[in-house]
Amino acid sequence: ETFYQIPVEYVLKELIETEKHYVADLGLIVEGYMGTMTSKSVPEDMKGKDKIVFGNIHQIFDWHKDYFLGELEKCLAEPERLAQLFIKHERRLHMYVVYCQNKPKSEHIVSEYIETYFEELRQQLGHRLQLNDLLIKPVQRIMKYQLLLKDFLKYYTKAGMDTEELEKAVEVMCFVPKRCNDMMNVGRLQGFEGKITAQGKLLQQDTFTVTEQDSSFLSRAKERRVFLFEQMVIFSEPIDRKKGFSIPGYIFKNSIKVSCLGVEPSVDGDDAPFVLTSRNPDGSVVRFQLQAASPDVCRAWVNDVVQILESQRNFLNALQSPIEYQRRESKSNSLGRCMRPPLSAASALRPHSSASIDRHKLPSLHSYNTSLPALYLPSQGQGQGPSETYSQRDPCPADSHTVSPSHVQLGFTDQPNCQAVSNGLYTSTTQSAQVVYMHACTGKAVSYVAYDI
Repeated sequence: ETFYQIPVEYVLKELIETEKHYVADLGLIVEGYMGTMTSKSVPEDMKGKDKIVFGNIHQIFDWHKDYFLGELEKCLAEPERLAQLFIKHERRLHMYVVYCQNKPKSEHIVSEYIETYFEELRQQLGHRLQLNDLLIKPVQRIMKYQLLLKDFLKYYTKAGMDTEELEKAVEVMCFVPKRCNDMMNVGRLQGFEGKITAQGKLLQQDTFTVTEQDSSFLSRAKERRVFLFEQMVIFSEPIDRKKGFSIPGYIFKNSIKVSCLGVEPSVDGDDAPFVLTSRNPDGSVVRFQLQAASPDVCRAWVNDVVQILESQRNFLNALQSPIEYQRRESKSNSLGRCMRPPLSAASALRPHSSASIDRHKLPSLHSYNTSLPALYLPSQGQGQGPSETYSQRDPCPADSHTVSPSHVQLGFTDQPNCQAVSNGLYTSTTQSAQVVYMHACTGKAVSYVAYDI
């Protein structure tokens, strides 16, 4: 045996042994609690809640017991199979994201019955652990894989072996747990009256010290958990567990729509805070100063916000000059491709994802998007003649339906005598174009005719 084989074998054996224990723990839930609740009557007020309590844990149990454990055991003879095993099943492992998204709801129900109904079941089954101790196992396990893979990578690196696949596997098993953690935290947000799933992907979440400045009023600095979605920034207050709350959570405090958002990067060094601004319907601006524990966090947030705002600006430019936009895009895109506002090469891979941004490059601007116009659809009954404008410059209209690049699809048709080519893109010699807004949520289309003058 070479010097690296002994620690590699040790890590593999630890991975397999802990996997066996994990499968056994899942069995206590599926074959114990779930089996008993299926075969015996449950209290009237518990009926129908079992699906929320257990989520998709049966699916997780079946896959690990019937497939994944056996595949890990094969790696003892062929260690090089390990990395590919995790890479291959990245999509399958996203069942943990689904589980974690449901976890806050599960915790709420379990906490109501943990001392009564579920305690009776525990004693009947002869289990040592309570149900909530078992239900946290999938969360702990998905976090554990990356640690074991990093150990594996360390020994391969020391041995001078090829580590490309292992590095990919580590990346996968860092990304999946992050998504899991994101979904659990979002699920614990209380008091937000909107639909959280309508805010797009969660791009960032961190804890900041936030100072709010409205006109001449400056608030006291407060700890806030801040969530950056594609469509909105949400500020929340962490629930103080010292005051009797057993389950962690966040209480909604404030929000900024992306269409009203601006950013002022730090100009006083890495340790200085950055500022997010919110434009009100009356034109006034509220400033939120955010101080993070790490300069890297500030850089990541500023870069992500700037990328969102650049995408929005490109989108509005396309609407304000559709013919010029069409000409420019037709030069670089084949006629069979769907037209959309241009994004950077990095963001095209995973739009607005923090994973696709160069975190070490600060934007070379002092303030961004403090006066970017909001785009909104006219209310029903308004005319839509050729002479009407379709980009509004009234900041953040209170009663309008704000539209962003994530909510609108663009289609262009030239007027008249247009010649159809594949997916709705047309070519013509005329100097006018029809802009079609397709709202992704409602499916309604609103069209305008733009003229080149």
